[in-house]
Amino acid sequence: MNTTEHPPSGSGAGLRPALGAFDFTLLVVGAVIGADVYVVAAMGAAFLGPAQLAAWLASGVLAAVIALAFVQCAAASPNVGGSYAYTRQAWGSLVGFIAGWALYAGEWVALPVFPIAFLNYLGYFLPGMSPAGGLVIKVLLIGAVTAVNVTSVRAGGRANDALTIAKLVPLGVLILAGIVFVAARPTVALAHLAPFVPLGWGGFGSAVLLIFWAYAGFELAVLPATEVEWPRRTLPRGLLLGMTIATAFYLLTSFAVVVALPWQVAAASTRPLTDALGAILAGLGLPSDVGFLLMSVGALVSILGVYDVFTLSLARLSYAMALDGLFPQWFASVHPRFKTPYLGLFFQAGSTVVAALLFNLTNLIAISVFFLGICYVLTALSALRLVGRFPERAVHVPALRYLLALAAVCGAYLSAQASWPLIEVGVAVMVAGLGLYLWREGAWQEAARFRATLRREEFQFEQWTRRRERWLLRLARQLTEIRKRW
Repeated sequence: MNTTEHPPSGSGAGLRPALGAFDFTLLVVGAVIGADVYVVAAMGAAFLGPAQLAAWLASGVLAAVIALAFVQCAAASPNVGGSYAYTRQAWGSLVGFIAGWALYAGEWVALPVFPIAFLNYLGYFLPGMSPAGGLVIKVLLIGAVTAVNVTSVRAGGRANDALTIAKLVPLGVLILAGIVFVAARPTVALAHLAPFVPLGWGGFGSAVLLIFWAYAGFELAVLPATEVEWPRRTLPRGLLLGMTIATAFYLLTSFAVVVALPWQVAAASTRPLTDALGAILAGLGLPSDVGFLLMSVGALVSILGVYDVFTLSLARLSYAMALDGLFPQWFASVHPRFKTPYLGLFFQAGSTVVAALLFNLTNLIAISVFFLGICYVLTALSALRLVGRFPERAVHVPALRYLLALAAVCGAYLSAQASWPLIEVGVAVMVAGLGLYLWREGAWQEAARFRATLRREEFQFEQWTRRRERWLLRLARQLTEIRKRW
């Protein structure tokens, strides 16, 4: 998961198609591969041991099938972007709200993952940190990221641009080191692979639930559909190739962890990639501290960058839904000076602090994917409906309708893999959101219409003021010329 899904955008009319198959493939790869692998790299080991490699492969296949639904929605409705916008267009406001609420809840509960993971990797530089010290660092990190995004959306974007460069370099080093380690120390590598399924296959679904979180983000790549050349052909081809590359990259990363560490060590590690690279370098007779340092810095930079984008994107989602009358209107409140959705950002910051103290990584990621699974089901069903409504916009994929139905099944499968306590909490959150929407729908939409009318009148007043200023300026110039003549 690289970033979260953007809210609906305006019309894409006027954008010149300029993205070919190669460009779109890179968009898919860049959208999928992110900092999440630093978090979930070894979570599957606790359920499957070395067989977590099978879960990584299965998660990649699930993500590719589900991503096809987003590709089809983007092809059928190129001028809107995002799950709730697609669902709203296909099924109406009520189902659109359910999809949007599931998406918001999935991203909202995932926000605390980043401060927790950041603190885990920071532990390499600050060993023996006290709980109080950890709390201070979490609060400072959440406050700093929120402040950057409140003061300027542009500043948030620039901060992410500066942090993105180091995202893939440490992972590439780990993969290359893992390949060299297998060639140089095959006996040790094979010993870590055996037995391949020490715990049986009973935890396969739980492992897939957690590992899938690393693949989420593919929906971002399909948003610029209006800028893709021959989209009905290019989108599915680029998707298949991009997801294949991302899955291979993740498989190689996970393979490096599996061959470097005994599965019991990997399962217990809070920073598995750091420990894996350190163990590989030590096994090759090289300084392990170099691996610890490189991986820890790479993790901190990547996690910070994705957390920054996550914070901004989630605030934009709630802002857009509030403008459409699907969320409380205070989420659409804009700071008078910075012009950012500051109340939504403050709400995110406060809830993130609380959740980061009360919940662990595994439960947060699991319930996040539970909510995302609901969103994926509704998006896939929306894709089916839009194909029936606009058959001429169907992408060129054999058995398209069957694959879209399979995408809905895949989303349901992901949600069903959560533990019963988490499912009960997730269902309660969905029901509470739906009840609040049904209770306040009229007031929210009326307030949204009033806000839209007010913004339109403010725009018209600004236009009138500019025309008046231009007229006064021309009049002043004419009077000046008259004075010069006399």
